[in-house]
Amino acid sequence: MKPIATFRTGRAMTLDFLCLSAAMDLLPDHEPYTRVVTYDEQDPHIWTFHEEEAIVTSVGVYRYPASGLRCFVTLTEDGEVGFMDDEWPEAEKIPGAGLNSPDATGWGYMSDLRQIGEHLYACGGAGQVYKRVAPNQWEHMDQGLLQAPDVSERILPRSIHGPDESDIYLVGCVSASGLPPIAYHWDGARWQLLPLPEVAERITNIHVESKDRIWLCGSNGTLLLGNARDGFRSLSTVDDNQLFFSITLFEGRAYLGSNLGLFMYDPANATAGIRPVVTGLEPELQDANVVDSVEGVLWYIGPKDIARFDGQSWSRIHHPDNPPIGAPSGGATP
Repeated sequence: MKPIATFRTGRAMTLDFLCLSAAMDLLPDHEPYTRVVTYDEQDPHIWTFHEEEAIVTSVGVYRYPASGLRCFVTLTEDGEVGFMDDEWPEAEKIPGAGLNSPDATGWGYMSDLRQIGEHLYACGGAGQVYKRVAPNQWEHMDQGLLQAPDVSERILPRSIHGPDESDIYLVGCVSASGLPPIAYHWDGARWQLLPLPEVAERITNIHVESKDRIWLCGSNGTLLLGNARDGFRSLSTVDDNQLFFSITLFEGRAYLGSNLGLFMYDPANATAGIRPVVTGLEPELQDANVVDSVEGVLWYIGPKDIARFDGQSWSRIHHPDNPPIGAPSGGATP
């Protein structure tokens, strides 16, 4: 029987180079297995993959400060970090992270990995934040955040990002009734809890446009814009009830991947609000785990679907493990 993949997350490095974390539908839920898939139009094979006996929760792009060379990096829920470069397979373990590894302290699973400035940062349950200060050397930078493993209401960071290493945002929720949202800011010396609009709910993702324009998205239509100095304002309305998983900017517009499909907010036409994107694909995009933009291309990654937009037209990319979805291409977005 042909395996069928469900894409958890991914990241684009270029307009034709993509890395995906995939579960296989034949395996039980939460099986410690990931098929790490790359799509590279410059490779004769186009599709390649390797397997990991772990769940990869985050895929990022790392640029080596000395050489400027880039590679994909992966983070597992137990804090294993893989570098997919010429020396691959190379892996590092964040000490104490995760729940199942021998050195786990019980803080919780890791959720996100991001390069900010010259260093990689990772975050996870109970307020874990780590900085990679050298190869195989990860240090806590969660003083004032990190909780005891047995605390009843846990800080659950979902995403970490920032314009530079003295201006970092950490967002997520608290494991209490209603999953109230949280956002923290690192100013180079300490973490500070940020006030959020009352309408904000659980925060899932961050996009950095500039130091002054930080975009946050989350559940029940949450879309916020602002910064730690001036505060955040809500851009959504009572009619917005999507669960936004991911946000990116493309050609000046904010694109949001959600459980209800792909949406867009245009700051130049704010009165139009958050509206669905009509791609012209058949069928239309149904849901999205990740939206990403690089080199003039907008990428969309759904559980079964991959598509991209070059500013003029959409095209759908079929993964060989999965049955084809509809027609291969569509028209321009509105």
